Amino acid sequence: MIKRKILIAAAILLSAGWGVRFSMVNKDVDIPVVQIYERGAAAPIETDFFDYGDERMDGYSVTVLDAELLSAEAFLQRYNASEQAEKLGTFTDAIYVVRVLVANHDNPYTGEKGIDLKRYVLQGTNYTLSFEETCCQIANPNLPGSSFSLQKGTEMELTLTFDVMSQITGNQLLQKDPPMLQISQYPHQKLLRLDGASDL
Repeated sequence: MIKRKILIAAAILLSAGWGVRFSMVNKDVDIPVVQIYERGAAAPIETDFFDYGDERMDGYSVTVLDAELLSAEAFLQRYNASEQAEKLGTFTDAIYVVRVLVANHDNPYTGEKGIDLKRYVLQGTNYTLSFEETCCQIANPNLPGSSFSLQKGTEMELTLTFDVMSQITGNQLLQKDPPMLQISQYPHQKLLRLDGASDL
């Protein structure tokens, strides 16, 4: 009986200690402020970033022009790239295609800082769709890579592609809870509405 009381007391003390430690570690964590932009509106990146404050994407803006959900087969047929099907993930059933306009209004760091598309995701309430680099290269054959910078005062239209695995994220969920394009994480999580992606 005494041994049981000692074990219970030790468990309570351990739980309390963990609670205090958790509280101390997380007390200074800033939760990002969510900012949502409508489709067609230019979202300025400003001093926001994904991981590090020196990413220096300020001066750029991103505008969603349109979006659609295509089966992987339809996507490859559209770009006459059916022979590249084996480069897609085994469980990739569909590609979320998002056409955007990226503009450099006044960022002077050409060739040093710019946009890294691999950090972009489509964010739903409780799911995330990852950037699909192979399909992005198929849709944008002249894009030198997934990271780029633009000359100040110029803009570029491009097609972003995101991997959809129906075993994890089915078409029904995507229609019920449409994702948004995330272009920054801290201190503002900037999300751009896609609105009206078509059914597969």
